[in-house]
Amino acid sequence: MHVLHGFWGLVKTLRELAFSEIQDLLHGRVSVFNPDDMASKVLGELKETGRYEAAVASESGIGLVTVRDLLGVSQPAQTRVDGIWKIIGSVSPRDEVIDVVWAIVRNNVRAIPVVEDGKVVGIVSQVDVTSTLGDVPELSGIPAKDLMRTPVISLDIDERVSYARRLMLEKDFSHIPIVEYSRLVGMVTAKDIVHAFITPISKTTTGARVGEKVARFPGMVSGIMDPHPLTVRADGSALEAARGLRDQRKSACIVTDLRRAILGIITPRELLAPLLRFREEEELPVYIVGLSGTGLEKAVAEEKVRRVVERSMKTHPKIHEVSVRVKQSKTRGTQTRYEVTARVLSAEEQFIAEEEGWDILKVFDKLCDTLDKALKKSKHEPERSPRRRRFRR
Repeated sequence: MHVLHGFWGLVKTLRELAFSEIQDLLHGRVSVFNPDDMASKVLGELKETGRYEAAVASESGIGLVTVRDLLGVSQPAQTRVDGIWKIIGSVSPRDEVIDVVWAIVRNNVRAIPVVEDGKVVGIVSQVDVTSTLGDVPELSGIPAKDLMRTPVISLDIDERVSYARRLMLEKDFSHIPIVEYSRLVGMVTAKDIVHAFITPISKTTTGARVGEKVARFPGMVSGIMDPHPLTVRADGSALEAARGLRDQRKSACIVTDLRRAILGIITPRELLAPLLRFREEEELPVYIVGLSGTGLEKAVAEEKVRRVVERSMKTHPKIHEVSVRVKQSKTRGTQTRYEVTARVLSAEEQFIAEEEGWDILKVFDKLCDTLDKALKKSKHEPERSPRRRRFRR
């Protein structure tokens, strides 16, 4: 394996990076577990290596277990990996960066195992990819505000750790900015909570219960937060964010105004968006209206819908367009509720599906499931005028 900066330091443009092979991103050490291992064993390895994820291999498939997965585990010494890992497939060392990035984004995962000759030889994460972006001067021309995700859920400095953990589990995110009088003063991550309150096997002492969780995750977020979060101004560049994440070893960058009020957040996932601009356009047009936030979320949502509809085009060959309308409303403080309506159009049929919820990508997952079932049940029967069929689970 090559040293990261030895090869990637030669990359000068986004295009060169996008169409390079991923093999030089691989680390010398890879942790591979099996489903029968205990979660506490994985936790010990992740804490020692500093990584966020470990590979899991079994006869049924290859996947990952992450720190985020461990956040919901109460007794890691009594919890098998089999109950928390996710099968996500793999890539080859010779795959191009752009294809690996798309696999990560499309599957809504942080990383993906790399397999050669049937053996896991490494893991490529979004952090590994975005670390190389700090060597691409082209990013200096992309404003941070164009990549940031909004709105951002934050917590007051006096909030409880247990509430921060519950919020992460409910909303499926790993970063919460901490504020005092509406000004950014810190950051709490899933990694902070897991490593502060759950004990891996290697760190137990005589008389302690292996992997025991401290009751109810006591204390305030101020006690475990990072008091020096990475920030960038809205008029700053994506290059500043990429270099800050890499050089300061942070997992998120907060976009703030002059008074340190939070405007948005940039994680490694948002920084992948410029690379995806080099993907070839798909034939079936999918139009999404009303979805704010990052272009990356929109691209993922488009691809989810497109894949479902294209699978049905053998039985519905005259489908020519998909339109999706997203309606957003804030009914719980800063939380956003989404109502999504999709219309699949052809010269002879029209299918309408609706779903709603708090997590936009999960709403699209449900929407796609509804569309898939509807399209499979419906037979292609030519008519003179389009029929309207409305579906909702």
